[in-house]
Amino acid sequence: MNKRLLYSVLTILIVLLIAGVAIFFVKGYSFSPKNGMVVGTGILSVASMPDGASVYIDGHLTTATNTTLSSLQPKKYKLRIVKEAFIPWEKEVEVVEGLVTEIKATLFPAIPTIYPLTVNGAVNPSLSPDGDKLVFAVPFIDDSHSRQKGGVWVWTMSSAPISFARGAEPHQLVASSANLDFSKAKFTWSPNSKQVLVTLQEGNLPGEGNSRNYLLDVDKQTNIADLKDITPILSATTKEWVIDQKAKDEARVNTIADLKIKEIASSSGQTLGSAPTSQIKWSPDETKFIKGSKLYDLTSKNTPKEQTTPIAGQILTGNKEYVLPTALDYFWLPDSKHVILVGDGKISISEVDGGNVSEIYAGKFDGTTVFPWPDSSKMVILTSYNTSTASSPNLFGVNLK
Repeated sequence: MNKRLLYSVLTILIVLLIAGVAIFFVKGYSFSPKNGMVVGTGILSVASMPDGASVYIDGHLTTATNTTLSSLQPKKYKLRIVKEAFIPWEKEVEVVEGLVTEIKATLFPAIPTIYPLTVNGAVNPSLSPDGDKLVFAVPFIDDSHSRQKGGVWVWTMSSAPISFARGAEPHQLVASSANLDFSKAKFTWSPNSKQVLVTLQEGNLPGEGNSRNYLLDVDKQTNIADLKDITPILSATTKEWVIDQKAKDEARVNTIADLKIKEIASSSGQTLGSAPTSQIKWSPDETKFIKGSKLYDLTSKNTPKEQTTPIAGQILTGNKEYVLPTALDYFWLPDSKHVILVGDGKISISEVDGGNVSEIYAGKFDGTTVFPWPDSSKMVILTSYNTSTASSPNLFGVNLK
């Protein structure tokens, strides 16, 4: 009887021991022959868009995305993700004991497809505050074939994977005439992206003569005979817009807990008609913003720490403030994870920490008109070709996927 009890107790202890060891290893611990002891390990989860890319760890081909690598010794690894026809992605990542380090890499095409979106010309394109609409003017040409094309057009950019040429084409808001050519107009969006102010300056130089101002609803076409010059009430209209914009900016700033970053965000903001470089540029998800060449991430929980001599990609204060690579201007991709860097004759895309800079386009283009598609699948640029039939600026799409 005593032997049976002893065997039962031993069996239970062995089962518990085996279960404990199993749980121990499941949690990421392993035996190190080198150290002769059990050590903690970490897990690396690697995903890419598109998937099926090769994953190199410290120069060794290890697996393919999307996958999870377990039992990794806690330390920093050089991770490189490679897929044919795409720009390689690489970064130093740290695996922490008992934790899962998640990596989600976006790969951009090495040779992006570029194709025309307009053929009748495009002048002064302007992106709406919500990032979903693009207004532009088509030059007025006084001939029977082209006359009806001139005027103000707006494009409601669909997130559906349909090319410009086959669907979701722009619609004309108002047509030009021989006496009213909107290709010389300046466009200003309302803060709610439902109206656009069209300003025609009289005279040849800015500030010369008087201006005419027309307010257009972007959801309907207006007959040129029904246009009303709102110049007498322009100040009141734009004052309301400034108040609305200021309220939005203040609401964003008030969500910031870090007092230092809150002061930076409130020191200057977006104003109607201001130059792009003078604006604070909020990410679409409103968790980050760019001011100058610095990017501030409001989602970080890390404690700030002092750094000196900042360079591109270096963390300045914990994981909250980054220095972006030098560029003439910066724009957000709608995914809020990447920044478009506009340089002199070059367009690149980087991650929010300034790393993994991918050159997307090099050549002639208007640096003030680089617009991302709402689903981050493409960019819209304004450019032209040095041929007699394609010398007028038009909108072109540049695929990012």
